[in-house]
Amino acid sequence: GYVGKVSKADMTMDPYYVPSDTVGRLGIEAQYESVLRGAHGQLRFSDAQTIVSRKAMPGAHVVLSMDMAVQKELYNSLESILREAGLTEASAVVQDPRDGSVLGMVSFPSYNNNIFNGSRLSQSDYDVLFNGNASPLFNRIISGRYNPGSTIKPFIGMTALQEHIVRPDQVVTNDCISISIPNPSNPEDPYVFKNWRLDTGPFNLYRAIADSCNVYFFTVGGGYQSINGLGIERIAKYLHSAYADALLSVDLPGEEHGFIPTPDWKYVTTKEPWYQGDTYNISIGQGDLLVTPLWMNSIVSAIANGGTLWKPRVASRVVDEKRETLAVIEARQLGSLPFSAEVIRQMQVAMRRTVTDGTGRLFADLPITVAAKTGTAEVVKGRRINSLVTVYAPAENPQIALTVLIE
Repeated sequence: GYVGKVSKADMTMDPYYVPSDTVGRLGIEAQYESVLRGAHGQLRFSDAQTIVSRKAMPGAHVVLSMDMAVQKELYNSLESILREAGLTEASAVVQDPRDGSVLGMVSFPSYNNNIFNGSRLSQSDYDVLFNGNASPLFNRIISGRYNPGSTIKPFIGMTALQEHIVRPDQVVTNDCISISIPNPSNPEDPYVFKNWRLDTGPFNLYRAIADSCNVYFFTVGGGYQSINGLGIERIAKYLHSAYADALLSVDLPGEEHGFIPTPDWKYVTTKEPWYQGDTYNISIGQGDLLVTPLWMNSIVSAIANGGTLWKPRVASRVVDEKRETLAVIEARQLGSLPFSAEVIRQMQVAMRRTVTDGTGRLFADLPITVAAKTGTAEVVKGRRINSLVTVYAPAENPQIALTVLIE
C-alpha cells in the first residue's frame, strides 16, 4: 500500500484528520489506518506560555503473516517469467493451508510505492499509475475476476462424487477427444464439445484430473448418454456454499466476489434459455463463471487441509513501538467444503496423480511431494488464453498452497 495527503472528503468523513495529515490509500496502509495513525498531540497557548494539553501518541505497528523470503522469491520468479515471455500481467498467492495466513502475494504489473514519498508524483509516474491500461494499482489476486479454467475441475469432481453421479474408479469415457449433442434448431449440425488435446482412455476420476479431460467433466457436469450429470442448479448450489460468489473478507481493501451464472440470470440478461452446452462450459471453468485467484487458492488450501475454508489473513498481530504485542489477529474459519472427508481424500489422490502421471509432471523432480491442478482458460476464442496452476505441498502434510495465474 501507500499513503497520501489527506483530502477534504477524508476530513469530512472523519473528524480525526487535520490538513497536515497523511492517510493510508491502499493495501495494509488503508486497511489498518486506524491502528497505524496514532493520536494527535495538542498544544494550548495561554498568557504567552505554551502548555502541553495532550501528548501525541505514536501509532501501533502491524506485523504481517507474509514471509519475506517467500515474497521475494515469488516476485522475482514471476517477474523473470513475464519478462522472458514478453508478457506483463500476472498474479500469484501463497498461503498456509493450516490457517489461511498469506505468506506471499504479488500482482503484475507492479509499482514502486516509494514514488509516493515525495511531495508530489511526477507526470510520468502519474500516467503509468492512473492513465494507462496496465493498472498497476489493481491487485489481481483479490480484485481480478477470471474464468478458472481446468482449476475448477477438482471442485466439479468432488461435487459429482458427493452427489453420487459417479464413483472415483468408474470409467466415464474411453477416449477424451470430443462429444456431440443435438442441435434443436438444426439436427444435421450437432454441437461438438472438444477436449484441449486428442487423448485416448479409459478415463475415471483420477485420470480425468491428472490429464485434465474435458469430456469427463462435460459428462459429469452436464450429462451425456447414460450419465445424467449434475446440472447447473446443483453446480451453482455447491459453488455458492463454498463462497465462490461471496467475499472471503481478506484484510485488504478492494476484494471482489466471484460470479456464478444461472439460468434465471442468463434469461434476464440475454433473453435466451440455458443450454446443456452452458453447463458443459461451466463444468470446465469457462463460460460466465468468474472467481478470484484468492478464491482458487483458498479452495485448494481447503482440499489440502481436509475441508476447512479459512478466512485469508495478511496481518498476524499488532505491536507497540517496543514490539510488545497489543493484539493477535487470530485465524478464523469461514466454513467447510460441502464434501465428505472421503470425497476430499479421493480428490487428494487425484491431484497427486496430476504430478506423478499427468499435466503437472514438472513438479515431480522437487524434493518434496506436490499435489496439483493445471489449467488454461480461453479469454478470446482461438487467440488469447490465461494459464493457471494451483498446488499444495507436501502432499502428505500440507504446509503451503500456491496459485499462479499468467494472463
